[in-house]
Amino acid sequence: MKKTLLLVSVSASIAISSVALAQQGNAYHPGLEPFTPTRIDWLSTQLEASLRTENLREDGFFMHVVQSGPETVTIYVRYLPTVNREAMNLMIDSARKVIAINAKSYGWDGWLKVNEDIKMQKKGGQ
Repeated sequence: MKKTLLLVSVSASIAISSVALAQQGNAYHPGLEPFTPTRIDWLSTQLEASLRTENLREDGFFMHVVQSGPETVTIYVRYLPTVNREAMNLMIDSARKVIAINAKSYGWDGWLKVNEDIKMQKKGGQ
């Protein structure tokens, strides 16, 4: 009896799931539309994912790499007056090197420009 009840329950769950998936299959999902990023989109997204540093309180600075033009990425840094400048400068230098390595690996080093926007964090803002 228990096996039969379990089998009926599992069968019903599968049937309901199948109907729900079939109905979803016909629905429009904007997130499933194809998207082809540009070279600069791809590079800036990849660099931001691997290089960003967010911990302003602990590290005394944050760093992002952002697309700032059709052929340009910017190393964007904001820091506190109490930052360990040596550590921050090492991270920025490492970011420059990683950007150069990535651009060269794709063959994009001939056109990629890298800017820097490095400033002390203003109180209460960026």
